[in-house]
Amino acid sequence: MRVTVSLPFIVLTTVSVGNALSLYRRDAPAVLEAPIIRRQSAGTLDKRSTSPLDVSIMNMQNSSYWFNLTLGTPPQNFTLSLDTGSSDLWVVAAPGSGKQGGVYDSSSSSSFKSLGLGYNATYAYGTTALGTYATDTLGLGDATVKDFQFVVVNETSSDVGIAGVGYNISTYAAGQNKTYNNLPYALTANGITKSTAYSLWMDGTDADTGILLFGGVNKAKYIGELQTLPVVPVYNNYYSLALALTEVIVQTGDKSTSSTTNLPLAVSLDTGSPFILLPDALVSEIYKSLNATFSDKDGVAYVNCDLMTTNYNVTFSLSGAKINVGLSQLVLYEAFSDWPKNSCLLGIAPGKAGVNLLGDTFLRSAYVVYDLENNEISLANTNFNPGKDDILEIGTGANAVPGATIVPSAVSTATGNGVETATTGVVSATGVTTTASASSGGSSKSTSTSSGIAALATGNAKHFLSGLAGAGLFLLF
Repeated sequence: MRVTVSLPFIVLTTVSVGNALSLYRRDAPAVLEAPIIRRQSAGTLDKRSTSPLDVSIMNMQNSSYWFNLTLGTPPQNFTLSLDTGSSDLWVVAAPGSGKQGGVYDSSSSSSFKSLGLGYNATYAYGTTALGTYATDTLGLGDATVKDFQFVVVNETSSDVGIAGVGYNISTYAAGQNKTYNNLPYALTANGITKSTAYSLWMDGTDADTGILLFGGVNKAKYIGELQTLPVVPVYNNYYSLALALTEVIVQTGDKSTSSTTNLPLAVSLDTGSPFILLPDALVSEIYKSLNATFSDKDGVAYVNCDLMTTNYNVTFSLSGAKINVGLSQLVLYEAFSDWPKNSCLLGIAPGKAGVNLLGDTFLRSAYVVYDLENNEISLANTNFNPGKDDILEIGTGANAVPGATIVPSAVSTATGNGVETATTGVVSATGVTTTASASSGGSSKSTSTSSGIAALATGNAKHFLSGLAGAGLFLLF
């Protein structure tokens, strides 16, 4: 989910970037650590306050995690929205005030080079981006990537650019049939990390911070052991960082309710969404167990705020790997003004057009390792009170994630609402086109061209692409 943001949180100066969201490269192991911070844009929700008056705050539907990097020679500072659900990194070059993430000036960079290829994309919730591919020098802390490919966006509905860290989907102009190294792959190609993999830790709802760790895992940030699952492919190609959801268990006191409706289902683990989005029938069962009320007007559900203080939880089972999400993380202290007194927002909602995501309300409770090199994702429950860092490098080859155990007999395919419905639903509902074309995902060094119906994507409607292998399909990721 990408939206226009209007409230500043960082003054983009060298001092601010260095102190607020600086990045650190460690000599041993070979990892790159990027602090991230959650920011929200002004919206219509009210925060439940202990004072007699509610106060207007930022809309949770418009939240995202941001981190810093530089582009150009000399370096220009940018704050971008982290997105595991898309591939491209783009910055805003449009003139004018209010561009919070920084405005890119190609004429001020001696290392800038235009590639002369157009970019035209529409993201799921209306954000548009129109620009041109280019290369320039990228900086992450003391790590440097020369000739890094990105997009200079001249027209957009967003004030903040996006750093896509998903699969390396080609988004060259139609007919080019080329791929390039996006951020995770570029870090590996330049020897900054040994494997195209990264881990993500988000703190709880009472904090707005997290850590993105390229090339490594931090054992202090999770409880138990990491369990490794296969990414769900789409007709043998990889587009979305999705796993097969096999069961949802709602625990309320002594009562436990298991739901398998519409399961197994391909669900994307996506920082681009603040909510968990699942099919209507499954969501209805969860709402019933939590006594939640869905508001047709607002498109979300609410529960009694008192649930935040219970030890109730919702457990998401992915082929037996279980992540427990407490209601303290699922119930958000936000409300629309027309809701009953003492009502709070529930961070689970029905996905539209077959969109199935495990967004921030899930990811805050899960330590996630995205291994793009091996098409695997490793999971463990979050440690909200971590001690001293214990960082290990992710190596190369199979079983590269340290301390991770492969889940036996894990579901590796999931169809229904997770695949076909998502693609056909968006095509018929939006008719959105772009000038881009895509070849199959995965690493730029191991891609193959898709054709025809094989271009169908998993249920993560983050970004639309057309012209895939001449098929004229819309790709969601």
